[in-house]
Amino acid sequence: MRLRLLVMAALIVLPATAPAATKTTPESALHRIQRTVAAINAEAKTPEGEKRVVSRLGLQLNVSPDVLQDQHANWGLPYGEIAMVYGFARASRTGKTPEDVVEMRKGGKDWLVIAKELGVKVDTVANRMKRNVGPKTKR
Repeated sequence: MRLRLLVMAALIVLPATAPAATKTTPESALHRIQRTVAAINAEAKTPEGEKRVVSRLGLQLNVSPDVLQDQHANWGLPYGEIAMVYGFARASRTGKTPEDVVEMRKGGKDWLVIAKELGVKVDTVANRMKRNVGPKTKR
């Protein structure tokens, strides 16, 4: 269990070179993705929230909730990271699958390196994640 937690923590950490957004520094696309990932993960912390997240991600990603729950367990990733994996795989110009992206990440590559290797514009993934899979706010 402890090893699994360490692996999960290592997968979530963003590269140390990404500067924090300030009033004079605009927020990077990777930071926007990280914010969406954190919101999804926070929502999924309760059984009711997890059910909403799995249902919403299933619809948006065109993946059955059972598959998402299996990936959550087998990949050792929280649901926000799973959404990010799908976002990078689908934006890939190299035809990589979500499983390929998970292997790249587990192999120690940071998200910016993965994006470059996949030919992915991080800003595109950030916009799609916020629009399509992020928590929905009530108006």
